[in-house]
Amino acid sequence: MEKSSKTKKKKIVDPANRKDLAYKYKLFSDLMEHTPDVIYFKDNKGRLLMVNKAYTKGLKTTAKKVLGKTDFDFFSKKRAETMAKDDSQVLKKGKSIIDKIERATRHDGIDNYVSTTKIPRYDSKGKIIGLIGITRDITRRMQLEQVWKDKVRIEKKVEMLEGMNKLKSEFISSVSHELRTPLAIIKQLVSLVFDGTVGEINSKQKEVLRKTKNNIKRLKKIIDEVLDISRIERGALKFNYVLINLKDLIEESADFFKGIAKDRGIDLKYKLPKNQVNIFIDYDRVNQILFNLIDNAIKFTEEEGKIKIEVKVLETKVRIGVIDTGMGITKTGMNELFNKFVQVSQNTIAEKKGIGLGLSLAKELVERHGGEIWVESKLGIGSKFYFTLPRFYNLDILDDDIKNQINNLLDKGRSIYFINVSIVNYREFKLRSKIKPKKLFRDLESIIDQVFNEVCKPKRKKIQIVKIDIRNGQCNIIFPNATEKRAMTVSERVKERIKSYFSKHKVKDVFITVGLMPYPTPDKSLTTRKLSANIHIKEMYIGSKMRRFKRIPYEPDVDIILSKNVTEPSRAVDISRGGVCLVTKASLAADSEVGIKFELSKNEQIVQTKARITWIKNLDQLPGEKNTRSKLGLEFIKLKTKDRQLLLKELKL
Repeated sequence: MEKSSKTKKKKIVDPANRKDLAYKYKLFSDLMEHTPDVIYFKDNKGRLLMVNKAYTKGLKTTAKKVLGKTDFDFFSKKRAETMAKDDSQVLKKGKSIIDKIERATRHDGIDNYVSTTKIPRYDSKGKIIGLIGITRDITRRMQLEQVWKDKVRIEKKVEMLEGMNKLKSEFISSVSHELRTPLAIIKQLVSLVFDGTVGEINSKQKEVLRKTKNNIKRLKKIIDEVLDISRIERGALKFNYVLINLKDLIEESADFFKGIAKDRGIDLKYKLPKNQVNIFIDYDRVNQILFNLIDNAIKFTEEEGKIKIEVKVLETKVRIGVIDTGMGITKTGMNELFNKFVQVSQNTIAEKKGIGLGLSLAKELVERHGGEIWVESKLGIGSKFYFTLPRFYNLDILDDDIKNQINNLLDKGRSIYFINVSIVNYREFKLRSKIKPKKLFRDLESIIDQVFNEVCKPKRKKIQIVKIDIRNGQCNIIFPNATEKRAMTVSERVKERIKSYFSKHKVKDVFITVGLMPYPTPDKSLTTRKLSANIHIKEMYIGSKMRRFKRIPYEPDVDIILSKNVTEPSRAVDISRGGVCLVTKASLAADSEVGIKFELSKNEQIVQTKARITWIKNLDQLPGEKNTRSKLGLEFIKLKTKDRQLLLKELKL
């Protein structure tokens, strides 16, 4: 008998359409076993017929112990009655309850929020024979909703307060302006009488007028401070940056303050660097900061006391210090010193000479410049006020003629770009490069000229100023009337041409990178940092290693070793081969030396060295925090070769 050519095909059954009761039960069992929601079935008497794992877990019992029982067997009478009332609505009226949100107390006594859904269950004839219930814990959802509501409420409150604050600032500004005009007239009239212009006056009258003039001067200072604070609060305080020698600014007022100090029997001295310190600042505002700090030092230093004004040039900052042997400030006073309308002195005479805005204003002006301000003081011994300003050390090579050109352009409202080209580790670079320094910088200047001619196509004279410093391996390109796009094009082309130049001369392992100068800007996304004086500054680095003090975000725990048996734990913010920036609760002084110890996270090696504190920034006190925190800049002292190599390896510098 011949076999049929057609083989019988096996029927494939889609599992989803199977009528196999065992399979359906398995699906249902998986749902009941693994869902986090509480699921239960009740008969029309409210007795439990079936519960899932989440139900028994919540009650810390077993399914066997709950079956046949009601809610009154597990919950408080009040809670059970509420649940029974809902069950009755479903069982008797056939009305479902969907997503009922209520606050409940779990079996373990913890309050939470739940969403409950109850639907009727019918037999084959359509008669209600029970209900199915699902309860979900929505505590987190409710918390998030509450947070959102609180956020909206707080935002509305903040908006209202900002509106009121703006109104207050505008009112203060308006009143201050109105007061200045009559005050100026009063001052002029008093001066006419004091000088004898309108007739002779006797010595007693002159003394009265002298006191009147002093009080007018004091009142004008108060009005100016209030006006400046209101401008800062409204964001209306404008800064006019100029390139100046900081030494000149400080020396201009030196004779004035020395005269006042001498009259009070105080020895006032200045300790300034020998070389020029060229920085971009608002001349008048920095003068205002200095005036407030020196005036306070004289005001709170007794006869035969000493005051020192010092300027220290750091790598990327200039630090100005006003140090006195006055009465000092308490620790509590130091925490509040830079707040508005705060006076913490014990000198009642001095207290009457201001309203407590000078230091608050100084803080605002320093921070608007991108610097830090802080105080170190001991009661009965004296105080040290320090503030820093960002320093473009490359710009120190600019002479007075170029500075004047720059400031003339700024006065005309012209836009200026600085592109600073620096060879990193210049001494080491010269040793491994066969190109003579004079030829190198002559060629660099030629490359820069070529790029400018290509990009800008000047018709007559050069539109850029190039200042070469062969000794330090730097040159400054000053590019007036530039757009950001054009300056970027010049920067990139100069970078590529210099790369090709070193490749042609077989100088290996050379990198070139464009970095940003440390001036603040409200828009961090800008490719260049912008100042309010139309100054835009870039740095271009050439070398075989990264910039010496380029800081890398890095957060190891750091132990500050204060003495043999005393250490203070702190947390680093960033680190470089030259130093570390950290946050601490320890009270430390500028220029003091401490030991530090930290573990490198990648290779788990310990680095221990000495460090010098170069700057301090007092941080706002956190809610509930008793001790104040400070942000410190520490410079490594005599870092061991082994530790330096570990650090460089860790940071891949």
